Amino acid sequence: MNKQTAVNKQQSNLLRKQAAVNKRQSEEVNVMRTVVIGDVHGCYRELKRLVSRLEEDKAYEPGRDRLIFLGDYIDRGENPRRVIRFIRDLQERYGNVIALMGNHEDMLLEWLDGEGRSWEYNGCEATIRSYKGYMADFQDDCRWMRDLPLYYEDDHYIYVHAGIDPEIPMEEQDKETLLWIRDEFIDNPVKAEKVVVFGHTPGYGQPYQTPAGNICLDVGCVFYGSLTAMVIGEDGEKTFCGSQGALSG
Repeated sequence: MNKQTAVNKQQSNLLRKQAAVNKRQSEEVNVMRTVVIGDVHGCYRELKRLVSRLEEDKAYEPGRDRLIFLGDYIDRGENPRRVIRFIRDLQERYGNVIALMGNHEDMLLEWLDGEGRSWEYNGCEATIRSYKGYMADFQDDCRWMRDLPLYYEDDHYIYVHAGIDPEIPMEEQDKETLLWIRDEFIDNPVKAEKVVVFGHTPGYGQPYQTPAGNICLDVGCVFYGSLTAMVIGEDGEKTFCGSQGALSG
């Protein structure tokens, strides 16, 4: 099997897995709200503080509300290992928690597979430090990363790490676009069939909206010290909650 065939097979497997996630989650009948959290990048304390704040403000009810993470759990911040362990614990306890693939997880996996060295130049040191002495956790978490879906969608939104090509169907999107696209998507006024909620390209400490009405939740936590969630109510109303701020519309 040549490299391109292997890549195509891997992408097909990921798309099948994410389709299964979509189907399973669509069968959930008790979902009240959807809570979406952007790029964490190892900021464990901010993640824990944000989830606690959401619960205290009655904006997130674990096990009843759907919680979606947009990828990039590792690199740069102080404790990627604890971030992943925290998210995985939520998944195991409550089930209704979706963690998407980010480009940093993809870079790590490519590095492990000998398919690229870009991870070495993108904040890997923080991840290596956090797993020092926890090799079993590292191996287990890498297996978990390999199964992360590339996107998720519900009736009104598409959730993805970096963005999409709005002019082609989701099932035809390629992995490179979903994990890496920036300006071609952000500056594009063409609207997709649904609003896209994404991360990857940080705002200056705040969420932002693109010309097409898509919503970015990467607020640059590792640079600006605050993590943000968007809460989509049963009525479709959107509010935002920061790890260091109150809910707002």
